[in-house]
Amino acid sequence: MAVERCGGHITLLFSIWKEAHLARSQGSRGAGFNVATGVEASVEYVSTNVPEVEALLSAGAELDIPAGPVENGTIMVEVIDMDGTQLENSTALYVDLVEELRNARLLAPADSYRIRVQLELPTSQGFGMSAAGLLAVARGFHSETGKGTELQYLRIAHRIERKHGSGLGDVLGMSKNGVELRLQPGAPGSGGEVVSFTSVQPILLAWQPDESRHTSKYIDNERWKRAISEAGERSVTRLRLKDWNFERWPDLMLESRNFGEASGLLDEPARKKLLSTVRSEILRLDLQSRVNVRLCMLGVSACVLPRRLDSPLTSDELDAIAEALNNTNIGVIETRIH
Repeated sequence: MAVERCGGHITLLFSIWKEAHLARSQGSRGAGFNVATGVEASVEYVSTNVPEVEALLSAGAELDIPAGPVENGTIMVEVIDMDGTQLENSTALYVDLVEELRNARLLAPADSYRIRVQLELPTSQGFGMSAAGLLAVARGFHSETGKGTELQYLRIAHRIERKHGSGLGDVLGMSKNGVELRLQPGAPGSGGEVVSFTSVQPILLAWQPDESRHTSKYIDNERWKRAISEAGERSVTRLRLKDWNFERWPDLMLESRNFGEASGLLDEPARKKLLSTVRSEILRLDLQSRVNVRLCMLGVSACVLPRRLDSPLTSDELDAIAEALNNTNIGVIETRIH
């Protein structure tokens, strides 16, 4: 049995590129960062439907009965959310991943596997759980079988993410560590281009538990698509003017704020209320000079980030903010940029 992890991904700004005929060319340009908390997945080989007589046949033995068609193996999928509840309607993503791996000859069709996916963050909150689950499971199969290259699995995960409309550029962003800038849309190794720099920073993720948003609500709506893409393209154009490194953090903070305002996403009542609550609690704790609060795209969620990367938030500061947010019934978890 192979056990693999993949952290979540937070998009701070983006533009939508989904009109290409091939899924491998679809995606987004934008910027965000990867976090340590995400998904742990196990992949276990169970059995094969290939009969033993086929092995005898290959050795030249004569069979009393002809070998017939071999049925595909069974794929058993269990998805568990962060509260320990089994999610009944979240298995299709992983079944389709297996079918794509079979089509690419990375898995034998007759083999049966058991897949268990443990989510560590809520779904539909802009934390990249679909992509993280796909990558964790794909890495599990890679470890279990030893077939193919990591890039093959990344490309297949990207195609499945686009097929289900569960994300637009998370897999590309997750192909790098740390703080990333997606320069060209597409799958890793198939036109998608991303640069990044690493900075291990403790942060908080916060969300409104009784609210959620599915990515397709925005990327399939022409009004939202136009507003988001125009704002995202302006921000990406400015961010790519200089080398992408540690010193660009203030620029990313500025452009993520500009994007939230220009796209109209900041004006949605649920997001505006969450952001106001988080900022009010930080102001009450007198930590506003230490902290930036930014929306996570596209959930009703936010991230609490350091204003400067050379001055990380302390455990005491994060604990104080987390406790204050918990008291307002906002979900919160401490993690780190990874």
